[in-house]
Amino acid sequence: MTQNSDEYLNSEEASSILGVSRRTLERYAKEGKIQRYKKGTRVVFKKNDVIRLKKQLEEPLPDE
Repeated sequence: MTQNSDEYLNSEEASSILGVSRRTLERYAKEGKIQRYKKGTRVVFKKNDVIRLKKQLEEPLPDE
């Protein structure tokens, strides 16, 4: 039984959901905005993490 929290996406799938390039996705990972994982030789992202980041990116910035 696979739970949603255990679903993984490759870089192409994650960047597509976020609406950003794979390079931007890598920058987000380096900045600590999203965690990346290694599955064998592949880099993957948890689907829940991608959805959480998408919601954060869609939030309006507070007025300064």
